[in-house]
Amino acid sequence: MQISQRMASWDDLEWLEPFYESIMRPYFELINKWESNKFREYFNPEITKIIQADGVDIGMLKVEERENCIYLGDIQIHQAYRSQGIGTSLIKEVIRSAAIAHKPVRLRVLKGNPAKELYLRLGFEEIEIFYDCYVLEKR
Repeated sequence: MQISQRMASWDDLEWLEPFYESIMRPYFELINKWESNKFREYFNPEITKIIQADGVDIGMLKVEERENCIYLGDIQIHQAYRSQGIGTSLIKEVIRSAAIAHKPVRLRVLKGNPAKELYLRLGFEEIEIFYDCYVLEKR
């Protein structure tokens, strides 16, 4: 299986929004914070890549270079492609890029989201609890 990425476009919003909702809504509902239009409101194709497997769109990766860190805003992978090392590989790539830029990688993960365990295995440390999220960092 060949994993690649391409920049997102506004045309991707029509499938990304329900895709994101199908993955993230249960975690937001655990903290009573689901808001239907938030994804659309914050969608930025300039920092969002579409993850592809053999040319088929299977997810999204949102990474933003900030002044003091590389911010991993989102990584979502279709259920059928999880537990195959794709997410781990992409996160490690973000970590390598951040190391070259001499910046830490930061992210937020909602309480109740099992992805936190993956981030901890990859060396992220909890640096703060921000409302209903853990703020994690990898130096």
